[in-house]
Amino acid sequence: MPTRVFNRIRQSVVFRIGALMLATALVAVSSMVASYVISDAAENDAAAVNQSGSVRMLAYKLAASAINTNPDTARLAADELTSRLNKIGGISDLNGNDRQAGAEQFARVRAQWETQIRPYMLAIASGEQVSDHEAVIAVAEHFVDEVDALVLAFQHSAEATVGLLRLMQLGSLFATVTLVYLSLFTLSRSVEQPLKQLTDCCANIARGNFQYNLELKSDDELGLLADTISGMSKVIEETHRDLAKRVKIKTTELQHSHRILNFQFRLASAISEGEISHSGLQQWLEEFSEVTGLDNLDLCLMTPEGDTPYSHLTHGDDNAACGTVDCQSCARGCDIEMPDEANVYRFPLESGARNYGVLVCSQPPGQKLPWQQVQHLSAFANALTTASTLRERGEQERRAALLDERSIIARELHDSLAQSLSYLKIQVARLNRCNKSEDTSREDISEIIEELKRGLQNSYRQLRELLTTFRLQIADGGLRGALLKAIEHYREQHPEIGIELEYNLAEVPLTPQEEIHLLQLVREASQNAVYHSHGDHIKIRLNMDFYGEIHVHVEDNGIGIGESPEKRDHFGMSIMRERAHSLAGSIEICQRAEGGTAVQFHFTPDYARERKLHWHA
Repeated sequence: MPTRVFNRIRQSVVFRIGALMLATALVAVSSMVASYVISDAAENDAAAVNQSGSVRMLAYKLAASAINTNPDTARLAADELTSRLNKIGGISDLNGNDRQAGAEQFARVRAQWETQIRPYMLAIASGEQVSDHEAVIAVAEHFVDEVDALVLAFQHSAEATVGLLRLMQLGSLFATVTLVYLSLFTLSRSVEQPLKQLTDCCANIARGNFQYNLELKSDDELGLLADTISGMSKVIEETHRDLAKRVKIKTTELQHSHRILNFQFRLASAISEGEISHSGLQQWLEEFSEVTGLDNLDLCLMTPEGDTPYSHLTHGDDNAACGTVDCQSCARGCDIEMPDEANVYRFPLESGARNYGVLVCSQPPGQKLPWQQVQHLSAFANALTTASTLRERGEQERRAALLDERSIIARELHDSLAQSLSYLKIQVARLNRCNKSEDTSREDISEIIEELKRGLQNSYRQLRELLTTFRLQIADGGLRGALLKAIEHYREQHPEIGIELEYNLAEVPLTPQEEIHLLQLVREASQNAVYHSHGDHIKIRLNMDFYGEIHVHVEDNGIGIGESPEKRDHFGMSIMRERAHSLAGSIEICQRAEGGTAVQFHFTPDYARERKLHWHA
């Protein structure tokens, strides 16, 4: 049992403090109980001393009654004295077996009273015995001396009780002070100092210092808490270190991903802007190898009909991909993104049925590419495929545009200069016949020469107009700026003609093809009005209605169009109809009621057509 209690005191600071508080309370209670018992025991000492004093007075009274031979008074005094002695015995709880000095003196006083003093005094008072005055007084004084000795014994007993009470109070005070000191010492040693260390440790942990040395070794609750916090701080430190490593790794991965995304963004921007050429692919291949860390890259570009690449770009010193298979099987037979037996990854550059080549990545034997690297290679291959597709499509569009432009040039040369030259050829043939004929007059020859001059002037004018048309382009000012420039050109050549422009298509997103055809249409119509209407005012209007259809009106106040407008000098009308047909629109050339000619063209632009289809869907 003591061992168990000791273990509890050693292992529990709460039990230790509780035991000290219990001991302090027990000392206080014991002190109060002892004080109560001792004070209760000394309660009758004063009464006993008082009764003893009255016994002395009664002894003198009895002696006076005996001297005066007054038996009744003496008997009453003797009975009173006996009663007082009995009270003293009852108050002091004294008996004959008590070995204390007060008990012995009380027994001596009572025995002397019962055996000597009482009979003697009563005998003197009754006259049965004769004695002188001095003898009676001597006997009484002797008895009073014994009573004084009893009072002194009672005094000594009371003093002893007070001394015991004082000693008890001092002892309890010392014990209480000692227990309070032990309690404060225990609180300081077992609670305050450990709590301070724990608080400092928690503060350091809160500041991120998980290596705080907690020097607290005990078997109680605070020791267990200190061990737990120390273990927890070590775990947190290890976790923090592990998280820091992970953050560093993730940061490196994010930076790597950022570089790759930046590379892909710049590559996509270059593809969208059409800046990737065959000569620039080597630089993009080297940069891709740098950002991804992949070496030994091969990029083979092939034509649809070729069996070997027309361009073979490599990066890396240990490339062995081309030594395993021939070019045709490498470019045509790879449809998966997995390595072959030689640990070579192949990514075809395919778009539909078109194969532009292959991107090859060689790896050492037994070393597989991570999934992310395979994805990067696949994305790079797709970007190269897109670049090749856009480049090929752009080349086809430029080829088609070149052929279309050549067709337009040929058509306009045929409709203008070819007809003029044919007319001149006819006139030259007439002139030759007249020159050979002897009947030809000089007036006929002069007429032919005049027609040749007019034909040459007309051909020269048509040539200048064709050159102006072929050099025509839409600059930064857009369609409105090009129209204003053409109108300014007409005003410079024909200042007598007023040309008015009403342009309300600033908010319409026209395609470049639509802008070119509109410019040519308006220019052709206004050119016909300038050279053939013989009017002095031309009005050009371009508007769009609520349904998104564009209306173009070119009106003049001239002589109007004839019944056969498709004659030689009006070859531009057929060109205008062809341009209207290219825009899927309709054109009408008619006589105005108030005089002059009106060219009216209507068509729906691509954006409005797509919007209508979307609405219908």
